[in-house]
Amino acid sequence: MTLIKYEGIASCPPAHLFRLINAVEQYPKFLSWCKEARVNNRTQDTIQATALVHKYGIQFSCPFTYTLRSKNEISVGLPSGGPFSSVSGLWQFQGTSNETKFSFELRLEHQNNWWMKLFILPILKNEVRNFIKAFELRASLHR
Repeated sequence: MTLIKYEGIASCPPAHLFRLINAVEQYPKFLSWCKEARVNNRTQDTIQATALVHKYGIQFSCPFTYTLRSKNEISVGLPSGGPFSSVSGLWQFQGTSNETKFSFELRLEHQNNWWMKLFILPILKNEVRNFIKAFELRASLHR
């Protein structure tokens, strides 16, 4: 199992960042690899969506589910398959009216192959770090 976790600080209250993350339809505006994002189903505490990802010359659809646990936590369900037997994520927030400390973690169940350690995991770590930076920037621009 691999846990990839990055933290960020946004210049906005937690409720604002929470709304930004849940505004899935806006992802193509600030995530360069997201060419399209659509919500398939939205309830009071669940968002089922699909992102069209285009990165490293590869294009694919990535379905995901956000489960809104509280105003401080969103769990992320992602499809497993390929080299991963299980994939999940978690957003966590805490802050004041002017600043939010937040984190995103990605849990990956996989076999410990040499190519996983040398190629796939370093790419994923970099992408998660860039993902966090994009949300930090978006939050600071749209307060």
